[in-house]
Amino acid sequence: MATRAPVHASSQNSTIQLTTRNDRSVLMFLLHMLLRPFHNHVGRAGHARPEGSVELKPSPVGTKSSHVTHRVVCDIHIYDIVAKHPFPSDTKKRIYYFAGGGWQTPASSQHWGMCSRMAQVVPGATVSLVSYPLAPKNPAHEAFPWLMRFYREIMKTAEQDEEKVILAGDSAGGNIVLALILEALREDDETVDLETKLAPHPVAIFAACPSTDLTRDNPDIEKTANYDPILTPKFIKATAKAWCGLLDPTDRRVSPINADIFLLKKFGIHVHGITAGHDILGPDGVLFRKKLEENGVSGQWLHWEKQMHCFVLTYPYGLREAKEAVDWVGDVLKYE
Repeated sequence: MATRAPVHASSQNSTIQLTTRNDRSVLMFLLHMLLRPFHNHVGRAGHARPEGSVELKPSPVGTKSSHVTHRVVCDIHIYDIVAKHPFPSDTKKRIYYFAGGGWQTPASSQHWGMCSRMAQVVPGATVSLVSYPLAPKNPAHEAFPWLMRFYREIMKTAEQDEEKVILAGDSAGGNIVLALILEALREDDETVDLETKLAPHPVAIFAACPSTDLTRDNPDIEKTANYDPILTPKFIKATAKAWCGLLDPTDRRVSPINADIFLLKKFGIHVHGITAGHDILGPDGVLFRKKLEENGVSGQWLHWEKQMHCFVLTYPYGLREAKEAVDWVGDVLKYE
């Protein structure tokens, strides 16, 4: 196996601090081998979820070390996760987390586990797991305006409560938070003037293995498919189609890579993330990270070769890479 030491590959002049790792544990290698024969079945949606926000049952994985409370904002269910023994902090932080699942499945026990861990390692943080409307009954052309109303409401509340907000998500959830904030910034940039108070926005975004381009046209997707143990080109094309609905896949509301990335710098929002080398969504994630750098957006990114899509979610199973990645996330977000 390769060395466990991270390699810092970003240049001194870059606004993106990039950490690259190439190691893989024996247990992670064995997991990849175990999953590969079942990659046409792992994580598939099964039956369609009902319209609207689905009420969730908190997983025991997320409640062992945390308190969970339930509330509803704009008819969307939210689950606030607070560590039973949090790090003391003078700053209140709220991390709204959008779980991945191909826009079609609600948060899994792995998501609950990761959110619980984030609540423990980020001082002063409440992690709020968002049960957003799911495709195919709530495709983006219907869900996005609803999510925008939700976003405006939670940001208004955060301003009143003097909370710093971070929007976070993995895979499809990462897609939503990126697209949502970029569209809100576009709206605000068109209306703001010297007499207008700026609308509240998060201090940062965190996206793990985000889906950034729903055209699925990147030729590197097929090349990476030979190494990806869980995702296939056919699957990610089907989930993209289900989420887009009546929207063209090039539309910035579903493909944030086509939005005006410079707005993130203009409004001072940091963007942090994780990409993986054995993930067919990784090539588009890397392109998005490079666009952030080209536009002067600040952030810290971890690229881990030989890791699968959303490997960070294996944290509840004790995988070393996932634990170290979650701790890396905590180290990044605690300074926001």
